[in-house]
Order: sequence, then C-alpha cells, then structure tokens
Amino acid sequence: MRVMDKFKLLHPFKVSRSFSALWSGQFLSGFGDQVFSVILPMVVYSLTGSVLAMSLLVTLKTVPQIILQPFTGVLVDRLPRVSMMLISDSMRLILLVLLGILGLLHHLSIFVLDVTVFVYGVMSVLFRPAYMALRKQIFTPEIRNPAISLTQIGSQVTSSVGPSVGGLIMTFASSAIGFVFDAVTFAFSIGSLVFIRSTDLNLKTNPKKSKQNTFTRDLIAGYRETVRHPWVWVGILSWTFIIISYSGIIPILLPWLIKIHFKYPDYTYGLLVSMSGVGAILAGIVAGSVRTWRHRGIIAYGAVAIEGLALFVMSFMHWLPGLMLMMALSAAGSMLFGIIHEGILQELIPDEFFGRVISLEVFSAAIAQPIGYLLTGLLFRSIGGILTMSAEAATMFLVVIVTLCLPSIRNFQ
Repeated sequence: MRVMDKFKLLHPFKVSRSFSALWSGQFLSGFGDQVFSVILPMVVYSLTGSVLAMSLLVTLKTVPQIILQPFTGVLVDRLPRVSMMLISDSMRLILLVLLGILGLLHHLSIFVLDVTVFVYGVMSVLFRPAYMALRKQIFTPEIRNPAISLTQIGSQVTSSVGPSVGGLIMTFASSAIGFVFDAVTFAFSIGSLVFIRSTDLNLKTNPKKSKQNTFTRDLIAGYRETVRHPWVWVGILSWTFIIISYSGIIPILLPWLIKIHFKYPDYTYGLLVSMSGVGAILAGIVAGSVRTWRHRGIIAYGAVAIEGLALFVMSFMHWLPGLMLMMALSAAGSMLFGIIHEGILQELIPDEFFGRVISLEVFSAAIAQPIGYLLTGLLFRSIGGILTMSAEAATMFLVVIVTLCLPSIRNFQ
C-alpha cells in the first residue's frame, strides 16, 4: 500500500456523474429495502401470528435465488444491464404500491403477501447480477477502488439505519406507509437509472456478446471463464465453506451468547451490531483512500483470518468493551475482503462474461447460507453454543490458511 490520500475516497463523486447517480439511487432503494425487511415480518405476524406462515414467506423469497440465479447471468451478458435493472425496479415499485393500497384499504392477506414476495424475489435475482455488471462498466480504473469502497459504505449505512426507520414507521404510522415509503425509494432508483442511460455514452453499446448463439453454450462459456481464473474459482470454493461456518454466528449464536449465556441486557446486542457497522465503515474509509494495493491475496484473506479470530475470541470473552472491539474487527475484516475482491473481479473478468461469473458467486452464497443455519442448529444441540461458535470461527480461520497455501492466491498482486 502506498500513502493514502484523504481526498481520494470522494474522487468518484467529482469525476463521474454516472457513479453519483448510481450510488444515490441504490443508496435510497437499499434504505427502502431495509425498511421493507422490518415491516414484512410484522405484517405477517399481525395477520397470522404463525411462525410457519413466516417461514413459508422467507422460503418463497429464497427459492428464486436457488432456482434462477445460475442462469440469470446469461441474460445479464446478453441484454443491456440498465434496462434489466429498470424492469426489476419498476416491477418492485408496482408491487409495493399495490401492497400500500391494500394496506390502506385493510385488504392485505397472507396469500397476497406470498405471491408478492415470490415475484419480488424473482425481480431481485434479475437485478443483482445486472447491478454488479453495471458497476464494472461505471467503475473505471481511475475511480474503481474508492467507488467500490463508497458503495460498500453506503450499503453498510443503510443496513445499520434502515431497520430503525422501519421500526419507527411501524410504531408511529402503519405498514401501508412503510410500503409506500419503499416504493418512493425505488422511484428515485428508477430516475437515477434513466439518467445514466440517457447521459453515459459508454453504456450506449452493449458488452461484446459471446460467439455462441444458444443459451446453453453461453452458460457453459461462463463456467469456463470462471475456472480460467484461480482467484475466482478458488474464492467461490473457499467462501462456500466460510459462509457455511459464518452464517449461523451473527444471527443465531451471537444473540444467544449475549442474552442467554452472558445474561447481558437486551440493548447490549444493539451495541454490538452498531459496533459492527462502525468497524465496517471505518475499514471502507481506509480502503477507499488507498492509492494502490500490493499483495492483495494476502491482505484480502488475512482480513478474513482476522474476522475469524475475532469471532473465536468473542465466544470466550465476557468483557463488554472487548466484545465491541472484536465485533468491529470482524466487520472490518469482512468489509476489507469485499472491497479488494470486487476490484479484482472487475479487473480479471471481461465485460461480456461478468454477469455469468457473478451469478455463480451469488448462487454459491445462496446455497451455503441455509446449510450454515442448519449446521449451527445441529451443532448447538450436540455440543452447545460456546463450542459451536468457537468451532465455526476456527473453521473460517483454517479455510483461510488452506487457501493461502495456494501460490495463485498467496502471491496475487
């Protein structure tokens, strides 16, 4: 790493109108998504009071990721990315307006929510790889590192603040107002995408298409491009195991650790989640200010090793300030890897293959996460919470060590 420039982080806002529009639109729509994630379960429980109904809803939202995600990348590489995002955002806006109207008329039902959430999930599956591919087109080498950092920081801010706003809307207004609020944020996103499409001349031409003219051949070409780059396929494989190990710690074991094992008051969990946001944002600020990364393989996976070690220490630490520090370090490690990894992907993968490669990454994560939840529950019943948390955190660390034994990863510059 060379010396940081304190003004480097904000450089993308100064030189790229497309970045400014994309960042602003996705920041607002991401904020709305977080509000939606809080309001939806509250509505389900108020209508049914049933955990089974909520489980079915979550399943309906997840199913499109598992079924469609491996194939959406082909569409992303064949069609204009902005147009796909506009279609996805427009459909979700219509769904949210419909929910808002039905909520105001007191005609919401669990069937309507199930259908809406399923279609919403399909649109999200189409949106994600198109958004990631558009970022590659807009994040030119001149602004790439700070642009990725600002995007990750924005996402962290929305995930930290959005749920609180959703809770306030449910407390002082209604779920219908929350749905309309989310729809308004999608309207801003649509406006930003229309602006990008009309002003960015670099997006007027589509990415070079594959010479193969069938869906199956294009899909296979995407797999071949993935395995051509050790950083990509090794990353997918290693992160499948890391996500299986990590996914159950924060949402399942950490609340148990604080509430049941350590018997801390409820607000303590909120403090730890807040410290997670602080650690991630600080890491994003530092990473976005770096001029040039060197030894990126060691730094990226070293950050994940720190994340695993921090979570391991948390399973045995009873001192609250220490828990807060470990939580911040854990989130900082995750943020640092994400920033470096996305930059490497944007450098390595040609534009015409990017949608297919990123879809495979997202698909592997979608498969690994529920496996991690199930494994955490089974281990908890067998060996208890402390041993489960420490074993999963240690597994993360060991996966990193094994991955760094590969010269293609360890020596990646």
